[in-house]
Amino acid sequence: MTPQRFSPALGAAAALLLAGCGAGVTDPAPQGGPTKVEVLASSSSAIGNIVYMDGAAYVSLSTSARAGSSVMKAALPLQASSRWTAVPLGACAMPRQDDGDLTRTPMLRALGAKLWLFQNAQETPQGQPGEHSLCALDASGSFAPRDQPLANCLGGWCAPLAMNDLKLVGNRLYTNAGAGQNLFVSDDLAASWRVVLGQFDSMICTHQAFQVVGDRLLVGGECPLDSAYVRAYRLGADGKLASPAALPVTLPALENRNVQFIEQVANTQRVFAGVEGGLLRSEDGGQSFKFVIQQPVEGNKTYPYIRSLLALSGKPDTIVVGGFDKANALPYLAWSADGGTTWTDISLLLPGYARKAGDTAFAEVSSLSQDPQGRVIVTVNLKDGSEGQVLLLTLGKP
Repeated sequence: MTPQRFSPALGAAAALLLAGCGAGVTDPAPQGGPTKVEVLASSSSAIGNIVYMDGAAYVSLSTSARAGSSVMKAALPLQASSRWTAVPLGACAMPRQDDGDLTRTPMLRALGAKLWLFQNAQETPQGQPGEHSLCALDASGSFAPRDQPLANCLGGWCAPLAMNDLKLVGNRLYTNAGAGQNLFVSDDLAASWRVVLGQFDSMICTHQAFQVVGDRLLVGGECPLDSAYVRAYRLGADGKLASPAALPVTLPALENRNVQFIEQVANTQRVFAGVEGGLLRSEDGGQSFKFVIQQPVEGNKTYPYIRSLLALSGKPDTIVVGGFDKANALPYLAWSADGGTTWTDISLLLPGYARKAGDTAFAEVSSLSQDPQGRVIVTVNLKDGSEGQVLLLTLGKP
């Protein structure tokens, strides 16, 4: 019996239902409880992430040599027998990739009453129809472009500024479109944007992470190269900086540890920042940080890039983090039952962790989420930006 497999057909995504239940993988040495992983669905393409809205789960799938990007939908609660169907992408679809092209994976955000999609759009000659970097699900059930205000042209070539995060704070959207030290804010659901930090242009550095904690804006990244930072600013009532002067932040030495994300645990002053080789925690709203996971930059046997964090609803001290172990090209998954003070590494439970000698394929945890039923859902990609799986994680005792 096998879980359902997403089956992108050439040029379009088609759902194929395979009856059965997922196979569980149990912790070989559980300490007081059965920590296990079950496979709910799989795909030949990479999975970006999974979100939930209006009684359904939505999963984003990458481009591949066989098919373009896609978004699949299934009714909740998710089971290995769930039937997944394609959501129309319209003009927001990315075509299948040619030889030598990089895999491109759309990401989803369920923010307020809207479902958003963002992705890297390729440049096209000015005046010709192009790809789209930001879209939203409309009333017809199809995704529609929402990136006209992000249009950017240089030398006769155009592409809307691309982001790798989008957050809703009150009624305002914030995004790091354009990368580098950019941060924009919108008061009208992406109909227009104002610059908070940086400039309205595409920047060379990677996208910076960001989080708003009350009236405090936290940003982090690595710009220039090998110069990691976490900074704080005061936000005014208009959503922009009250002052260009940075606020003090007490930090350990970050060295060249690029910041992967900054996230606040809901309804607390606890903030986490994932960095290359470690994880930082703040208990005072981002005024000071300390390492709670730290591997040395040199001479390490494992070096996790922690890219996502989930604090369980109703159990904010139960925290799951995921990403990949750069030292071994393996997926990384760990959890804490005490707010992040101590951690249990459960990476070996993941598909893609055990492999044959000499296999150097890159595997990663691509997202973490908690479904409306309160279950922890993990998405992983098993091989070099392909072979995605949706997993149900059941936590035992640390």
